Amino acid sequence: MRHRKVRGLKRKLSRLQRNIQENHEDFPKEFHNGYWYAKIPVGQTFLLEIQHNTQIKQAIIHILLDEAKRLVELRVEERMRVVVLLDFPTLWNSELLVFEDEEGLQTFMRRDSSHQKWIPISHEKTFLNKWDIRSDRDIRVYGFEEWIFDEEGEGREVWMLVQ
Repeated sequence: MRHRKVRGLKRKLSRLQRNIQENHEDFPKEFHNGYWYAKIPVGQTFLLEIQHNTQIKQAIIHILLDEAKRLVELRVEERMRVVVLLDFPTLWNSELLVFEDEEGLQTFMRRDSSHQKWIPISHEKTFLNKWDIRSDRDIRVYGFEEWIFDEEGEGREVWMLVQ
């Protein structure tokens, strides 16, 4: 499939990286319900433009992973978990999460209610290879198909990269 040229791509990606770093220079100190989160600071229009362009998505994923790595180095306690949550296909609801501990992470991943369900997907290796994810740290990968019952349409994929 041929992709349209995205105008100002380098500028948009460097602005994304700068915004992420500026939004949380320090390690988060305030946690609500056992975690802290920051949404991806980029416009939905841009993400919709690039939703079929794997190379640009890969660059965005790597920017988020770099920031997660930086947060891991800043964390005050080893039990804290830094997570990159990726929302496919558009990345619009992607975010960085920091959990106070493993229990908080496991609680967050349990989504089985009358309005939302996360069904595990077991293609971690394929996911890591497809997006060329490499790290000097161990990364645990959790994949889910999310279904929201009040909305029409298909489920979406949610991937969590945990450090």
